[in-house]
Amino acid sequence: MAALDRGLLWRVLQRAIPWISLGVGIVGALLMDRGPARGAIVAGVAVASWLVLTVVMWLERKHEHQHAAGSPTRVVRTARFSALMLTQSSIHLQLYFVLPFYFNAFGGTVAHVVFLALLCGAALASLWDPLTEWLLVRTRAGVLLPAFATFCVMAAVLPGLGIGNGVALWCAAGAAALGLPVMVFADHLRGQPIARALGAALLVGLVFPVALLLGAARMVPAVPMGLVDAAIGTRRAGYEVTDPTERLERVPPRLVCATSIFAPLGVRDHLLHVWRKDGEVVDRIELEIRGGREAGFRTYSVKQNFGPEPSGTWSCAVETASGQFLGERRIVIASP
Repeated sequence: MAALDRGLLWRVLQRAIPWISLGVGIVGALLMDRGPARGAIVAGVAVASWLVLTVVMWLERKHEHQHAAGSPTRVVRTARFSALMLTQSSIHLQLYFVLPFYFNAFGGTVAHVVFLALLCGAALASLWDPLTEWLLVRTRAGVLLPAFATFCVMAAVLPGLGIGNGVALWCAAGAAALGLPVMVFADHLRGQPIARALGAALLVGLVFPVALLLGAARMVPAVPMGLVDAAIGTRRAGYEVTDPTERLERVPPRLVCATSIFAPLGVRDHLLHVWRKDGEVVDRIELEIRGGREAGFRTYSVKQNFGPEPSGTWSCAVETASGQFLGERRIVIASP
């Protein structure tokens, strides 16, 4: 009777845990501390989660063997459940820690919309334990979920440690590729030959670096920075434009673009004011920023040479050296 009660209690607990986890996850996402010290911890968790996921794969295989032979031991069943919950919690922590930073850095482009849709989809998947378990244990592509979470965390946290956004993206891609051994191990446990498992893992592991080489950095918001304010005019006082406008009826002697860029303490990077005329790049002016000011780091650039045909739509965009877009302002110079 006691064994029956324990079995019933275990089944009830298994059904209740996903709902409890969902509630705890939502509350945790809202109340989470997102300070710099916590960021370093989350980055460490992201890397360590690959080791835990390897343990999950091994325990899953051992659980299946014991289940086929009769009944899995309590030790294996408990260890498998604990390791899987730890992996799910790690992915959840990573995604919800960085989610506000990516929304803050949103530049309004279609590419950013696609990236944020992927991020929100992964975050929602991490909230429901049965779905996360199915992705990690039952599907080969499930390894992309922790890989994507690791990439997002590293890309957001490393700039706060003084690493430029461009270097941080490549480091994030490398951290995501740490899942290669996990995927090889998982496929080998499923009965795949080691050569085939290695080939499939390399294919998945190259997704992030190849995407960066092909220009996918433009899809990633420039976390943890964000454009606070921007204006274009013809006169300035200090770091502010005194006559912001969106249209000029005559060609001015110069255009001034002033921007205020949010960057947390510890961020030191070089950004660009990219001047365009009718969508074509005509000038790139390098800017050095340092984080820590609540109102944003203020800077400006001046455009004086308008070429033989100055009339048209001019824009000043704030971008990283790797092409990550923070935002822009436009002004129309009417035909003379």
